Amino acid sequence: MIDREIAPVTFSIAKFCSSTVALFIKLPLETILRRGQVSILSSPKYLAALESLPSRTGGKRVGSGQLETIVPVGGYSGMFGTMYSIINEEGSRAVATTPVRNTRTTTAKKGKTTVAETVYRRGQGVDGLLRGWKVSWWGLVGLWSAGVLGGGADGEF
Repeated sequence: MIDREIAPVTFSIAKFCSSTVALFIKLPLETILRRGQVSILSSPKYLAALESLPSRTGGKRVGSGQLETIVPVGGYSGMFGTMYSIINEEGSRAVATTPVRNTRTTTAKKGKTTVAETVYRRGQGVDGLLRGWKVSWWGLVGLWSAGVLGGGADGEF
């Protein structure tokens, strides 16, 4: 029940907040969608159809039986299985730990020192699902700021 004409500031803030929420819902779903698309395209049925197409030189394509991609593609195992795999199984991530006190000192003049430890865990964590959120969110901030500073006219300069 927020109207652009009656409460423009409230409308602008609500639109920004709803766009931010939509961004954090959309990014994981798009990641899963792309993996599903590549999974279908790399199936033997589609690869056989691709190999049967004539090449630009006039001959038949000779393929290796695998879809060639520029970057390695993660697996697809359904919506929730893929999310679980990205968070807990694929890749690794550094986990912040509390510093450990080093109690070995040779003289009484030296104070206790701390040793930083880096621990790596399997899986990319939630960051793997939300990859690209910083760029998208700053894009939203830029568009919202331009709208606020420009008088709120959508699409007009």
